[in-house]
Amino acid sequence: MTPAFHEDAAGRLLRYLRTWQAPSGALHGVHTHPVWRIHPGVLEDHYTGYSAWGAPVFLGLADLVAATGNPTVLDTTRRLAEFALASQMTNGRWDHCGAELGQRYNEAPVDNFLQDLSLCHLARVAPGALRRDGPADVAELVWRNLETYFSDLDAIEARGHLLVATVNQDCAGIWAMLEWMRTFGRDATWLDLALRGLRTHATQHMIWGLPAADCAGMLRSSGLPDYIEPAEYYGVIIPPYVLAYRETGDRQFLDVAVEFARHVMRNAWRDARGCRRLHRTCDRVGGEWRVSQAPMLVAGGGLFLRALRELQVAAPSAEAEEFLAAMDATLASYQNEFGFIVQATDWHDDYDLICGTVWQAHDLAYLGARVTDAAAFERALAAPAPDLGMVIGWHDCWVESAAQWGLVRPWSYGFGFSGNKADDHGYPTIPAWCNPKHPVVPLAPAVQVRKVGDELVIRAPGYPAIAVTSIYGKKWVREE
Repeated sequence: MTPAFHEDAAGRLLRYLRTWQAPSGALHGVHTHPVWRIHPGVLEDHYTGYSAWGAPVFLGLADLVAATGNPTVLDTTRRLAEFALASQMTNGRWDHCGAELGQRYNEAPVDNFLQDLSLCHLARVAPGALRRDGPADVAELVWRNLETYFSDLDAIEARGHLLVATVNQDCAGIWAMLEWMRTFGRDATWLDLALRGLRTHATQHMIWGLPAADCAGMLRSSGLPDYIEPAEYYGVIIPPYVLAYRETGDRQFLDVAVEFARHVMRNAWRDARGCRRLHRTCDRVGGEWRVSQAPMLVAGGGLFLRALRELQVAAPSAEAEEFLAAMDATLASYQNEFGFIVQATDWHDDYDLICGTVWQAHDLAYLGARVTDAAAFERALAAPAPDLGMVIGWHDCWVESAAQWGLVRPWSYGFGFSGNKADDHGYPTIPAWCNPKHPVVPLAPAVQVRKVGDELVIRAPGYPAIAVTSIYGKKWVREE
C-alpha cells in the first residue's frame, strides 16, 4: 500500500466514471446486482442510462470538492446534479429507480432514499457544486419525495415498519430524513419518526450472537425470520444509528451500530488472492445460523467502509482500523489500471465481469472521503489511462474503451452484449454469419478475443496500451 493509496485510487476511479458521463450529465452504466445475480438483460431490458442506485457518488464527489476544489470534480458534480434534480416525476418519486431491473421496474424505495440522502450531503458539504438556488431545490425536492412515503404511515407503523417493509430500505429512508435535518434544520416530527423507526428495528429485527456474543445481524424483514441482510447493506443500516447517536447522545444507538459492524467484520473471509472480502449473508437452517461467504462482490462495498470509518470517529476500534486497512488492500488488488474496481463475485459468469458504475459509485463514496492530499489526487485524476481495460473471467471477458464497452464471449466468436457509453441502452451483438439482415454490429470495441486451448488470444490493434485483470488466473496473450 502506498502512502497516497486513497488519493491514487479515488483519482483513477473518478477518471474512469467520467468516461461514462453522458452529455446530459447523467452517469450511465451497465447495471448489475451481482449479489442477487441479475441485470436488465436477463429481463429483456437493456437499459444502461442513469440509475439512482448510483446516487451515493454524490457523497464522494461532495467530499472531493470540499477537499480539493478541483475544477474537473466540480464540473462533473455540477452536471450530474443538474440531471438528477431534473429527474423527479409528477408523483414526487425520483425517476431511474430500477437499477438492475431496468426501466420497467422503477419504484425501488431504496433508490429514492439514496438519492435523497446523497443530494442532502452534497448541499451541505459542497453547495458551490450546485447552481445558486440548488440547495433550496434539494430541500424542496427531497422533502417532497420523502413525504410521499408518509401517506400511509399509520398502516406502515402498525406492521412494525416506519416507511417500507424491507429493513435496509427502511433504514435508508431514516438516514435520508436525518441527512435532510442535518442540512436544512431539525423537524421535530421527522426526528420522532426516525428515532422510533430505529428503535423498532433494534427491537424487532436484531439477531444477537452472529458470529459472537458482542455482534448482531439485522433481519431483512419480519417476513423473513431466517435471513440476515447481506453484508454490503450495513452500509445503509449503520449510518442512521450513528446519526441518531450524534443527534441524541443516546449510547444505545451507537452500541447497535458497533454490534452491526462487528457482525460484518468477523464474518469476512479471504479469497484465493489472500484478500479480505465481505461475506454474503447468514441463513438459519434447523435453528442454526450458517454463514455464506461467496459469491459476493468486491466493487460495491464502499458504503459499508464509509459507514465503518464514520463509526470510528464516535467509537474508535483497533479491530475496525485493521479491517479498513485490509479492505484497502483488497481494493488495491482488484483495481484495474483503467480505473474500475473488478466485481470478482465468484459466480463464474457475467457478474464477475460487468463493471457496474452504480457499484463503483459506492466505492467512490468511500475513497473520496479518505482523500486528504489534493495534489496526489489531482495527479491520479489527470494521468493518462490505458486505451483499453479488460477483465478475464471463467468463460467471458469484459472490455472497455473510453467510449465503448462490451461483454465478449470468446468461445462463441461474435455473440455478446455491447454499447456506446453515451447511449442509454446496450445491444446484443450477433455475428454476421447468423445475422444476415443486420450484418454489421458497430457498437462493440474493435477487439477480438479467441479461446485457443487453455489460453485467451487478444487482438486489439487500435489500442496500444491495454490493462488486463484475469480474475481466476486464466492465461492470455496479446496477438499483434
